[in-house]
Amino acid sequence: MSLKQGFVLAVLCFTILLISLDQTVLNIALPTLVRDLHPSTSGLEWIIDSYTLTQAVLLIFSGALGDRFGRRRMFVIGSALFGGGSLGCALVHSTWPLVAMRVLTGLGATALMPATLAIIVATFEGHNRGRAIGIWAGIGGIGGAAGPILGGVLLQHFWWGSVFLINVPIAIIAIIGAMFAISETKATNPNPIDPVGVVLSAGGLTALTYALIVAPNKHWGSHVVLGSLAAAVILLIAFFSWDTRLDDPLIDLGLFRNAGFSAGIGAVSSMFFAMFGISFLLSQYIQFVQKATVLAVGIRFLPMAVGSVIASNLSSRIAHRFGLRNAVLAGMSLVIVGLALFTTVSVGSGSLIVGVAFACVGTGMGLSIAPASNAVVSVLPEAKVGVGSGLRSMVQWLGGSFAVAIAGTVSTSHYRSHVNAAYGETLRAVPPAQRGAISDQIGRAVLTARRLPSGLAGRVTSVTNHAFVGGLRLATLIGLVVTTVAAVAVGAYLPKDLEIDDEEVKLSSAAA
Repeated sequence: MSLKQGFVLAVLCFTILLISLDQTVLNIALPTLVRDLHPSTSGLEWIIDSYTLTQAVLLIFSGALGDRFGRRRMFVIGSALFGGGSLGCALVHSTWPLVAMRVLTGLGATALMPATLAIIVATFEGHNRGRAIGIWAGIGGIGGAAGPILGGVLLQHFWWGSVFLINVPIAIIAIIGAMFAISETKATNPNPIDPVGVVLSAGGLTALTYALIVAPNKHWGSHVVLGSLAAAVILLIAFFSWDTRLDDPLIDLGLFRNAGFSAGIGAVSSMFFAMFGISFLLSQYIQFVQKATVLAVGIRFLPMAVGSVIASNLSSRIAHRFGLRNAVLAGMSLVIVGLALFTTVSVGSGSLIVGVAFACVGTGMGLSIAPASNAVVSVLPEAKVGVGSGLRSMVQWLGGSFAVAIAGTVSTSHYRSHVNAAYGETLRAVPPAQRGAISDQIGRAVLTARRLPSGLAGRVTSVTNHAFVGGLRLATLIGLVVTTVAAVAVGAYLPKDLEIDDEEVKLSSAAA
């Protein structure tokens, strides 16, 4: 790796640090947002999903823009949008303006994610590419490690908006570094932009996720949910029909016939599905059920981030020595072990089981993500590096967006059914005016219980804690099943290794 390549990688890693900081800091800030902004359950989920959904539906389009107009240009635009959106998040004072600023931040990340990976692919070759992707992923782990601790310290001493302000100086550094260190790259013969495909795919994915988010409040049989699901099906079918007729489609569905590409995509999406789903719920479990401070919440997340840092930086060597497929499978197995441990947590669980489970999940993801990503980008033609990188990032964030929506739906339905049933038994003394807040979500239940007589408050706390933990276990079980199925597919279809020569990097046959 040359000195210039090292500078380029350093600048790219700054942006991954930026994005990973934003995600982990927000997880720590969720309970504080519940107390200060009093969002509904759907509002809380939209604060998270507005960021991830924006990326999921536009990442491929952003990658196509980078291929056509320049990846460094998209990188700089993305850094500016991300920094501006973060500043806006820090300055708003209610739920829906915060959601709007999260959308702007998501647009910035949408421009950044495919650009960073596409620049790595254009800059590095052979084993150096694998090393660079491993370092890139490892720096993301450092951001994950720093985010909870930094967020906890900030929340202990400042208002919740301070957790977003830390992104602004990093965005400025990334812009300056890009102007001096990164050379502009673009496809020699870029594919034409497909606005019809963008509109159809974005509309379908938005409708699908919206249905998942509002289902806990509107119920699955409501006109809103059924209408959204119907719109999603119609728009996505229309998209695939349109896409298959084009000579140069937005998404080349033929890529999915490559076993390595499909298995790599499946591995990445399943693990982010599991991670986002449990992170959304576990931050609330640690603070509301285990009664930890915001700084203690960050410390409990630390084993996941540290495990990811260490494993990501070793993943390239492990994949080179033992084979790409074995490295990915070993990492996914650790994630499965961690998820299995999370299904055993209870109201009385201490920090040990949570820490061990987080360490398994983080180490497993660090070991798997870089090799799986390398398998995906190594089959892409030069004209579609940005689009393919966007597709890889899209499934990552779409998996996360679906995870939060599904985990929220499952856990909320379980929580509400158990709490409402308790009103006929142990909670019959709760005044009707306060039942709605207690039934809505664990955060509002904690605040309401503080205003009740001590004996009744204790019963409310016991019922709501057990109801929430039951929903957490159920949501984690879904993530466990999804990751296990994906691991079986990886074992069956991911090629054993990447075949490296001086001119190209390509996947060996699945039978290797």
